[in-house]
Amino acid sequence: MKERINYYSDGLKLSGILSKPDNAKKGSNLPGVVLVPGFMSTADAFFPGFADEFTAAGFVSLTMDFRGFGESEGVRGEVIPYLQIYDASNAISCLQSRPEVNPDKIALLGVSLGGGEVAYIAARDRRVKAVASMVLVGDGERRMRRFRTEQEWATLMQKVQEDRINRVLTGKSKDFHGFLDKGTDSVLIMPPELTSSLKDAEQVEKEKGNKTTLATVDGWLDYKPEEIIDKVAPTPILFVQAEKDELEADDADRLYNRAKEPKKLFTLKGGVHFDVYGKRTDEAMKPVLEWFKQ
Repeated sequence: MKERINYYSDGLKLSGILSKPDNAKKGSNLPGVVLVPGFMSTADAFFPGFADEFTAAGFVSLTMDFRGFGESEGVRGEVIPYLQIYDASNAISCLQSRPEVNPDKIALLGVSLGGGEVAYIAARDRRVKAVASMVLVGDGERRMRRFRTEQEWATLMQKVQEDRINRVLTGKSKDFHGFLDKGTDSVLIMPPELTSSLKDAEQVEKEKGNKTTLATVDGWLDYKPEEIIDKVAPTPILFVQAEKDELEADDADRLYNRAKEPKKLFTLKGGVHFDVYGKRTDEAMKPVLEWFKQ
């Protein structure tokens, strides 16, 4: 059973998809999970297999439309990690308010960019009783520098500095691409073979022509889950990595090594970054369900 629900964060009306077992009712006392999508994704575009797996296992899950995406209010296409973290924290409160959910049994699953964002939330919010981070982005600056030359990086940083001044004078950030397979006018550069495969990928929404803002680039510079991952303990955290992840490389290894117990690392053998979206969702979700139930 799925339904669209709304809640508020920072005065903005946000939207999400609530998924629950057919027999869920008031007083069911079921565990809840907030699903935190990746870069420029939406609740509709985020692969439904994640929520479906939780529903079958008896969980109530809430998949978010971050501010500026899908049916939520906010600046269209802008991806500021610390604001998304704030929105996801408020999604926990929304899930706790549901009459079929046990407010003391809330978990988080984040994928890609969301995989690092859930680490931030768990490090400071003890309402979270378990967390799973899948094919995570462990450092925003490192991810943006990947596939860029030093000169290309210097050019991008000059554009960011100019936009900082422009934002304080006009209240608006200049438009920018979300991701491209070549050139430097984008937040993320991806290998050409990946970008071409994304054109038909249902989990990725290039909303309004893949448009975001330079404020997104600026926001990513301070996004460094590696620096706070040791603060997640004593909340148990599971890392799910793809063995051949072309985008995030060894991010999960880095964070796992810095995290404190209880922790676990699961590797999807032979997997690439986007295998968790549909192609091998069941494999990636199996350790997550076991972790949450434990």
